[in-house]
Amino acid sequence: MQTITPEQALALVEQHWHLSGTAKELPSYADRNFKIHTPQGNYVFKIANPNWSHADLDIENAALLHLAKTCPDLTLPQVMLTRSGQHILPLITGGGQECHMRLLSFVEGEIYANVAVREDLDQHYLQTSLGIAIGKLDRGLENFQHASMDRYVDWSISNLPELQDEIAYVTEDDLRELVRHHTHYFAKQEATWKKTLPMSVIHNDANDFNVIVAATAADPKPHVNAIIDFGDMCRHLRIVDLAITVVYALQHVEKDQAVIDCIRAILQGYQSQNPLSKQEIQALYHVIMARLCQSILMATRAYRRNPDNDYILVSQKGVRRLIRQLNAMDYPYLQHLFLSVL
Repeated sequence: MQTITPEQALALVEQHWHLSGTAKELPSYADRNFKIHTPQGNYVFKIANPNWSHADLDIENAALLHLAKTCPDLTLPQVMLTRSGQHILPLITGGGQECHMRLLSFVEGEIYANVAVREDLDQHYLQTSLGIAIGKLDRGLENFQHASMDRYVDWSISNLPELQDEIAYVTEDDLRELVRHHTHYFAKQEATWKKTLPMSVIHNDANDFNVIVAATAADPKPHVNAIIDFGDMCRHLRIVDLAITVVYALQHVEKDQAVIDCIRAILQGYQSQNPLSKQEIQALYHVIMARLCQSILMATRAYRRNPDNDYILVSQKGVRRLIRQLNAMDYPYLQHLFLSVL
């Protein structure tokens, strides 16, 4: 990725968005992100990796501009336009590559991963608010369309069948059989689900670092009020967003009853904002298990390619615990639990 200092980042913001202040770099996996503090407010200046095309960024910004109209009660990042009305600008790197830069408003609050472990908070309220937020987000996206909505995304759950060759490299016998069973079931059912269940553009990455919690004047209890990072957006079953949300939220609860209570709270919150059909809810368990399989197989492949990185498997501890835990629960009971929100 290109070399750029906070001072250079701030100069670009001043040149194109006419905002002055201070710049501090933020952690990022592949891009360069800077928090820009100004008297007018805080912003995130984003310089995309050259591998990201203009179209990849345009679907993010277009979705945020759409959601500003359809979902005004969520505190989502706002797309900042230049004085000439542009929201994505080209930038030539020091190595001569073209990349793109954007400016978004900075969403204040704490990430869900930090708040979900606090014993002093009402976790049921927090979990319900998570379902409400994702329900609002999906409802706001239901009519959104974009030329790139069917693009290839690494973490699209449709790629799960392509990972089946990795199953043989899952070392634990019981886990390997679980992953094989649930992966094969998803591969067999996906085409039918796509024909019979609602499809839409989805966020596709409501992980516990992309969910923001805050207390507001309207609701002083800490609750989910924002979702960030729309980089993995794609078109799929709308229940995929809910399945991903459940998977990440359940990383922070371990006992069976806590898992059940968390699932119920998220589903009730979602259903209150974006009602699902009986057929969707019946498929939800299988999509949750498929997402867990995808996580396991992606990590298995990554570790096979980089066996010196033990952190890859350490970070999988919660995922592997959860797929075993859900599989061990009585399937008819879980389906009854899911359907109880209707």
